[in-house]
Amino acid sequence: MNLSQIVWDSALVEEWLEIAAKVDRVLLCPGPRMARPRLVLPIDFTSLIWDEISDDKPNSKFQPTNEQVSMWEEVVLRWLPLVSDDVDKKILWLRACGFSWLRIAEKTKIERHLASSYYKSALASLAKALIIYYKNPRNPNG
Repeated sequence: MNLSQIVWDSALVEEWLEIAAKVDRVLLCPGPRMARPRLVLPIDFTSLIWDEISDDKPNSKFQPTNEQVSMWEEVVLRWLPLVSDDVDKKILWLRACGFSWLRIAEKTKIERHLASSYYKSALASLAKALIIYYKNPRNPNG
């Protein structure tokens, strides 16, 4: 995946943040894994695809792909250090984790409408920073 050729905008940054938050949850809270025997049955593959995509399924487990884990590494290790304000980082991450504006406002101790405007501005500034970063990637540690 060549990240320098991607056109970074707020919607794409938001999508990557949401995927990173899902992967982060799986990596940090994997839960018990037990080996279960699998039965080989004739399967309707289209229904399986929709079952995996559907968020309405209460017991569905998100299993990140290698590409999604790489996206998580990119977001956590490279993107978040580009955001200078800690409140903006917190708002971006909480929203990516699916928190409501009310809960974000409670956790950051700011008003709900301000949290939303901070989020939009942080997304836009992160998208601009990514365009610059991927045109000229430098190691921030040295």
